[in-house]
Amino acid sequence: MSALVMMSSFGALTGIVLTGPRLYYSMARDGLAPRWIDYVHPRFRTPSRAILLQAAWSAVLAATGAYRELFTRVVYTEWLFFGMMAGGLILLRRRPDYAPSYRAWGFPVVPIVFMLSAFTIVVNQFISTPLQAATGLGLVALGVPIYYLLDARR
Repeated sequence: MSALVMMSSFGALTGIVLTGPRLYYSMARDGLAPRWIDYVHPRFRTPSRAILLQAAWSAVLAATGAYRELFTRVVYTEWLFFGMMAGGLILLRRRPDYAPSYRAWGFPVVPIVFMLSAFTIVVNQFISTPLQAATGLGLVALGVPIYYLLDARR
């Protein structure tokens, strides 16, 4: 089981390392994050400050406890958004003006199964570790007022 968790973590890590800093960089460009993050390294053409920010945040999370504790407080909340993303895809495809350039096999069954699986993970976390799950969701929910505060300032 440990080997499976390790392989899964390494697989997810590539996506997180590649997309996370670019998200922070884009947020800074849109005025939703501090301006100093909006920086591209002149030689490597990467969002280097955003990468450093993610590295620092990862170090803080890693210092707070074991993998299971991180999962029960933080990581599972991503599955909430993955499920909402699948639901958003279903809603988007219902729009009459939407013309995708690629059609996925099994639509809408595959996104519905994925969405239900993702929400099952979230519900399971609340059943098995309610306090830690609520703490993690509360941490994510803190982003909502911060977003609206920064958006109003912009």
